[in-house]
Amino acid sequence: MKDIIEPVDTEDHLFHDGDPTTGAEGTIVHARIMNALQGATIDIQTENKNILAEAKMTPDASKNNQLVTAIKAIATAIANTATASAIPPGVPFPWPLDTPPAGYALMQGQTFDTAKYPKLATAYPSGKLPDLRGWIIKGKPESGRAVLSVEQDGIKSHTHTASVSNTDLGRKMTSAFDYGSKQTTSFDYGNKGTDAQGNHDHGYAYFGPGPNSWHIALNDSWFGDQGRRTDVNGNHGHTVYIGPHDHWVGIGAHNHFIDMGAHGHSATIDATGNAENTVKNIAFNYIVRLA
Repeated sequence: MKDIIEPVDTEDHLFHDGDPTTGAEGTIVHARIMNALQGATIDIQTENKNILAEAKMTPDASKNNQLVTAIKAIATAIANTATASAIPPGVPFPWPLDTPPAGYALMQGQTFDTAKYPKLATAYPSGKLPDLRGWIIKGKPESGRAVLSVEQDGIKSHTHTASVSNTDLGRKMTSAFDYGSKQTTSFDYGNKGTDAQGNHDHGYAYFGPGPNSWHIALNDSWFGDQGRRTDVNGNHGHTVYIGPHDHWVGIGAHNHFIDMGAHGHSATIDATGNAENTVKNIAFNYIVRLA
């Protein structure tokens, strides 16, 4: 591009018209000035044509917006080149909207045209994008994993400890309480016979001296020795009548003891947590550039 031409050689560096009525002379236009103007014009036109050529455009005398159109096309190409360098086709890129920008696709496991997008096919030869919905990206370990292989959620193997103290609690005493006298159930046990032992008196049916004579002996004071036996050998029997009556059992203040020896207790640890392992996160859509 040529340098800026020198201005005309006048006091104000401007061209002036002559005036015959006053005798004022106009600015003399020398060939040097005209040649400089002509050269500058040709130079600018050449520069503009080069801009059109860069945008693959041909000068059209009927249009006066070709230069701006060419500049926009060149700028777009430069931006695309920069984008291609910054985000190669195949790189998952977080996007905060559900609709991807022009030239991009959401990574939802769909297939794509490998012939139309050969650069993307270089990253995904199968012609299918990974489905990154609900997934995070993890750097490939040193061994044991293939690129694009998936790993389900899980936690590292670990243990928990739980214990309940094992101690001999010894003997514990319950509280002492005076239960007082308690009455047993009243029940008619009927007539019960005791055994024939011991020197004692009973009322019985007694057959005294003489035929066909008997007495009811209430005690031995009525009949002396005769009241203590039923025959001359001293053998006797008696019947005891036990009618309805009560028994009472006295339960005074006393203690009870419980032996509690050394023993253990089992412990149950309940499950807790979410349905899957998570960290604090925010949801984005992953997109990929189509190229």
